Amino acid sequence: MAAMIVGWTWGIAPAMAQKPPLNWGDRLENPAIPKLDCTSVTPSSYYGHLPYTEAPRDELVSVGNGERLRQSAAASFRRMQAAAAEVGIELVPLSGFRDRAVQNSLFYDVAAQRGQSLSERARTSAPPGYSEHHTGYAIDIGDGYDPGGDLNQSFAYTDAGRWLFANAGKYGFELSFPSGVTCVSYEPWHWRWVGDPDSEQTFQTARDLYRDHRIGQLDEGNFK
Repeated sequence: MAAMIVGWTWGIAPAMAQKPPLNWGDRLENPAIPKLDCTSVTPSSYYGHLPYTEAPRDELVSVGNGERLRQSAAASFRRMQAAAAEVGIELVPLSGFRDRAVQNSLFYDVAAQRGQSLSERARTSAPPGYSEHHTGYAIDIGDGYDPGGDLNQSFAYTDAGRWLFANAGKYGFELSFPSGVTCVSYEPWHWRWVGDPDSEQTFQTARDLYRDHRIGQLDEGNFK
């Protein structure tokens, strides 16, 4: 089976041996990338991060490993997880919903520990109030058989990473931070769910900004 990703076909079958490109933007012809201000705080963004509100707690359910997503996203993740398991791949939920308190620690405390400026920290982490994880629609995914690539750009080269690049769109998931496109460093492990009207509206601004640069686009014929 082959899957269409950002306008070209990536066949899974040979290829689990084929590596996804780390510099995806370099493969696009004349990419007209809209620019957020990645270097300052503005009324509409924080070093290029867009604002998000927290999901209602009563809409969150477990997806395993102590992580939660909204019910709709969780159901799709479980279907995707089961499909991957059928071909010997274990998709592990590493991080789902996060509240502002957790994100505050991940952003400000880690920046202080590492001696980073806030603009430097924003390249790899969202400030509280600006994380897709607040929505309950975003999830960091790892490879249960190759955990050395977890939360690392090398995840793109794992079997789980390759499978996601080829198949995630069938289940309503798309990559949030492709390489060289957004203000955030490339994160092949971070996927957002856009499989219903509410999730689409939640991420509408981000999706409009980078409409021509999506990876794992929703296959409406198979999903909706």
